Amino acid sequence: MENAISYVINRIIQDKEYDLQKLKNEAAKKFSLKLGIRNSDIIQNIPKEKLTKELLTLLRKKPMRTRSGVTPIAVMIRPNGSCNYQCIYCPFTGKAAKSYTGDEPAALRSRQNNYDPYLQARSRIRQFEISGHPTDKCEVIVMGGTFLAMEQEYKTYFIKGIYDALNECESSSIAEAKKINETAKHRVIGLTVETRPDVCIEYIDEILDYGATRVELGVQHPNDDIYKRTKRGHLTNAVIDATAKLKDASFKVLYHIMPGLPGSNPAKDIEMLKRIFDNSNFRPDMLKIYPTLVIQGTELYNMMQKGEFEPYSSEQAADVISEFYRYIPKYVRVMRIQRDIPATNIDRGVKKSNLRELVEEQIRKKKIKTNEIRMREVGLNKADTDEFEMQRLNYDASNGKEVFLSFENNDFIAGFIRLRIPGESCRKEIDVNTALIRELHVYGQETEIKKKGRIQHKGLGSELLAEAEKIAKEEFDKKRMIVISGVGVREYYYKKGYKECGPYVNKIL
Repeated sequence: MENAISYVINRIIQDKEYDLQKLKNEAAKKFSLKLGIRNSDIIQNIPKEKLTKELLTLLRKKPMRTRSGVTPIAVMIRPNGSCNYQCIYCPFTGKAAKSYTGDEPAALRSRQNNYDPYLQARSRIRQFEISGHPTDKCEVIVMGGTFLAMEQEYKTYFIKGIYDALNECESSSIAEAKKINETAKHRVIGLTVETRPDVCIEYIDEILDYGATRVELGVQHPNDDIYKRTKRGHLTNAVIDATAKLKDASFKVLYHIMPGLPGSNPAKDIEMLKRIFDNSNFRPDMLKIYPTLVIQGTELYNMMQKGEFEPYSSEQAADVISEFYRYIPKYVRVMRIQRDIPATNIDRGVKKSNLRELVEEQIRKKKIKTNEIRMREVGLNKADTDEFEMQRLNYDASNGKEVFLSFENNDFIAGFIRLRIPGESCRKEIDVNTALIRELHVYGQETEIKKKGRIQHKGLGSELLAEAEKIAKEEFDKKRMIVISGVGVREYYYKKGYKECGPYVNKIL
């Protein structure tokens, strides 16, 4: 294998024009290899001075992972005590945190690393590095169960372990770990916690102390009758309350929604999606769309066996979800469609792994004009990146006012900022004179910090920030701007005149 890798590397260095796959096949045949040569083998062995930007781009595996500008690091909590609620659709095998089967990629990594947060994060970083991806801007997500309802000692251990892994050193506390991470090699530019609407309200201060910037709420289907049928354990008012409090604390809010639940149907699901954006009490920033799956061992499985429930097929789910895109506004990004539960673990429901592709195929077939962010971002599309214009959208949400500023070019979006005038204050740092920036994002292939990229680091973020500050001051008479910033992004804001302010950074306008 070593000789074969050297052969490929030498040919790459010597030949100006080459077919990489052809070279690898040629080497495998020449040296009688039973296994093929991986791109990561080439990355690890080629001299650094020969690893050009163009070659690295060619060798990268799964470039989609970092094309939105960040590297995702998923870390899953332990199975024991992960959730005490009894939703009828939720699996629990004992191999992974509740709501996961244990065979999903993140769950497998968790088991392989004995559920240790430090080892999980280090393992994921290493995987990205050997695949040729930059790992200096990391978006961390804490997955599984109901993390916030677990014991305090475990939660502290878990969050600190993640930071210590990315900092490559041990800290004495979460506060110290966050401070180290501000200038670390692997910076946390965003930290996400998955939770329930009825649980998160009492933990908002704690989530902020973790350095979290986004909260994912298991909303499923905001209908009291469906909540009761599925034994969700809360009603719609919990979703409304949690959404408002999270936004007023400056968090980005993502809803998990589940089409096809008991008591619903395609028409009701589409109406549910319309209501989420027509009703200002909801209006999340992002969505993850998970069609209902039937997994053995759940109460929903028993209902199906009795003929009391039938989930959507892949084709039905694609049809319903494609209709959602008619009503998703331009300030929303669909982060994921379909859970990554292996088809072998699914008894009935969507088993095709390419559901997003099926949805997009339906969107094209129906000629649906979509405003959703992900389908328009320049990192996923080819676009002329030189002629973007700033656009503005105002809307009411959760008793406050939102201003969505974006740089767009025809059908493409290069970056945006979310400015909020809060409805109520739930933090001492936020008063009537304060405006909030809940998100600033510039799209494009991830560019390492202090290096120039095609889209990232071209000044779009600075322009968006300056315009948001101007609007807050001149139109809303605000005296101070607060930004919820991933700890690894604080250095950027410090250079813009911001200073640390509790879990935020702030600036006098």
